[in-house]
Amino acid sequence: MRQTYKILAHLIAAAVVIQAALIAWTTFIVINTLESGAEVSGPPAAAMIHGTIGMYVIPILVLALLVVALIARAGVRWALWLVLAVVVQVALALAAFSTPVLGLLHGLVAFGILALAEVGVWSMAHAPTREPAVAQVRPAH
Repeated sequence: MRQTYKILAHLIAAAVVIQAALIAWTTFIVINTLESGAEVSGPPAAAMIHGTIGMYVIPILVLALLVVALIARAGVRWALWLVLAVVVQVALALAAFSTPVLGLLHGLVAFGILALAEVGVWSMAHAPTREPAVAQVRPAH
């Protein structure tokens, strides 16, 4: 379970990095389009992929991480913080469409999610292992 936790947390962090790359690509596509004198007729594919990862992939990974943490009885605190951060992140994304300045916070929270995922990995790697209790057998006298 600990290895599964670490893999899921690394996947969450990697998804955040991929999202940052996708939104940067989107920005340059839009700038290039506007500078060439054309109009932007809709969101580029990179923006759509960014949204799909953020609305579906990362929340599913975070919920899976929480389940694994609960089963492993380790890393639960970091998994819960990640759930909260992702809820805030999705809310900021939705609100930023009507209040674009919230996109700044959306970008900052992304780095918080990345950090929480990696600190969770560190926490899991350093969590004490729980050995099952073994009944002590007394020798017969």
